[in-house]
Amino acid sequence: MYPLSPPAVYIHEGVMSNDLYRSRAEGVVSALETPVEPVVYRDADVPDLVRNGIYDNRKPMGSLAEVRDPILLFDTFRFDGKEQERMDWTGEQLRDAGTNAGLSLVGGGAFNWACYNLKDDPSRNDKVCRPCWRIHMQQGCVHRCHYCGLGGLLVSMVNIEEYCVQLGRLMVRHPWQYTYLLDDDADPPCLEPELGCLGPLIEYFGTLENRYVIIHTKTWNTEWMRYLQHNGNTIIVWSISGDSQSRALEAKTGTTQERIEAARIAEEAGYQIRYKFKPIIPVKTWREDASEAVRLLFEKTNPDVISLCMFMWMDVDEMKSRLGANLLDPTFLQAAEDSRDEVEDTRAKPFPHWVRAQVYSHYLAEIRKWNSEVPVSLSTENFRMWAEFTDQLGMKPTNYVCGCGPQSTPGAKLLQDHAFKVAVRNDAGLIPGVYG
Repeated sequence: MYPLSPPAVYIHEGVMSNDLYRSRAEGVVSALETPVEPVVYRDADVPDLVRNGIYDNRKPMGSLAEVRDPILLFDTFRFDGKEQERMDWTGEQLRDAGTNAGLSLVGGGAFNWACYNLKDDPSRNDKVCRPCWRIHMQQGCVHRCHYCGLGGLLVSMVNIEEYCVQLGRLMVRHPWQYTYLLDDDADPPCLEPELGCLGPLIEYFGTLENRYVIIHTKTWNTEWMRYLQHNGNTIIVWSISGDSQSRALEAKTGTTQERIEAARIAEEAGYQIRYKFKPIIPVKTWREDASEAVRLLFEKTNPDVISLCMFMWMDVDEMKSRLGANLLDPTFLQAAEDSRDEVEDTRAKPFPHWVRAQVYSHYLAEIRKWNSEVPVSLSTENFRMWAEFTDQLGMKPTNYVCGCGPQSTPGAKLLQDHAFKVAVRNDAGLIPGVYG
């Protein structure tokens, strides 16, 4: 587990009333660097937790004067179909507070339908991604990346056995989805093995046929995973960055070298490993850092997919407030300043097309120096960029394999089915509200 000193720990009464669940929360508490006396709370206390500031540091880390380890909160998913009822009640209690509680504070948020590139996706023409079910056990993170807004509070759900039963029902209904991305808004290895939830999930997938869990992480913490019975059904994808970025802007993650070593350990233990250079932040030394990171990962490991994604999703002023300007390549920073109008209505902002294309071209050239066959894809980029790179990548938006796509099984080179046509949601009749 990561060395942590949270300012507070909250444990739901439902966790405390179950010996197994309580032992999981207490396992984390007993391993903290600085002892903390946990506070036991009830659903009725959630409005007061929110009023008293449990979300106060749920802000971009780079915008805070001081960044601390997050508050830890342990709860269970309530698979009772009453998530919306609890949300409505807490919303009413907080009506005059100017804030609200999220699903994770009322026992919800286990599974969500990502309608990417389908008709209900408002960004369907401005990015390329894959419709699928996403699965969650945590919300929040300890890594303190400057650009991230998921610090301040880490919520961990501990009823993994009950969770797997509900997940199994979802998988039966969706035979077209082979892989399930765990926690795109958390980094689950950070509290393990003391929490004792990720191991059972990995071993649950190990009992399945042609179904895989994907763990997306920046962690250095994989040694404990060596002896789990994963049976090749766990894929671990590292978000990786160059050395300067990892050290200056991603404070408690593994460094570039530490992430690659963690991937080497996982690969040695039989896990399929992958990398996403995401987000690529063009610091002043980005070219040299990219070349060195690519060299290291191929010297130490054998990924089956590599994905590329530039820093995006915000305008240039927001980027500077999170990252500062002094570390960035001045030419690219000026390009972002000059292209405000050009990128105003795109998800790919703040950098214009030519900057992103130049960065992708450099990474692709470096990768091909070491490996001519590994699939390389673009992550959440737009159709215009895909049109420019389709020939170089040998893949197109409808058939590319990527780090966490729902049909990107280990060793796949291209998808066999049209990614946007095969995805059909089918959760009717399952517990209302649980499958959101």
